[in-house]
Amino acid sequence: MPNCQSCGGYVTRDFVRVFGGEGTVAGCPNCTTYRELHADGGVEDTTEASPWEPKPDRPA
Repeated sequence: MPNCQSCGGYVTRDFVRVFGGEGTVAGCPNCTTYRELHADGGVEDTTEASPWEPKPDRPA
């Protein structure tokens, strides 16, 4: 049974398929908004880049 890595809430396999990455989700409707989920809020960002600095693969 899949669970949210942030709050532990139950999520469906379809939710993980749509909003997750590598079989896990870092956010769900219980702990984040759908707007954040659509902007990759359900996927944990493992990069070291600051949110205020452009990521290496994106131009400034």
